[in-house]
Amino acid sequence: MADKRKNQTAVSDEQIIAALLNSGSIQQAAEKTGLAPRTMYDRMGTRDFRAAYSAAKSDIMRQAVLSMNRNLSAAVDVVMNVMTDDNNPAAVRLQAAKLLLENAARFTDRLADADRATAELATDPTAFDMSKW
Repeated sequence: MADKRKNQTAVSDEQIIAALLNSGSIQQAAEKTGLAPRTMYDRMGTRDFRAAYSAAKSDIMRQAVLSMNRNLSAAVDVVMNVMTDDNNPAAVRLQAAKLLLENAARFTDRLADADRATAELATDPTAFDMSKW
């Protein structure tokens, strides 16, 4: 039993966070790290862990938004070409424009939400909602 406990404490928060970010469930993340699900929940319940996990999720979203923004100009050019090409049906031209605009707005909103959640957690640890896990 002592060996099992040692193994559980040898797994870093960073390893748990990586497993959570790459898994579909806490159970799968527990299996990847070799931890018991109860141990995962215990570690996830600490303020430091919650802050690190929130920051990691924000970083992923930030990278996605930055990648999207790097290609936004090219995407806008494509949409403009589709929109101005009279050979394309109006519905196709409109759908291309709508898809780009909706996704750009959605990712920008998600980044803002993630940043707000990280800032809120830093000032109020009770603001963290475990039901979102």
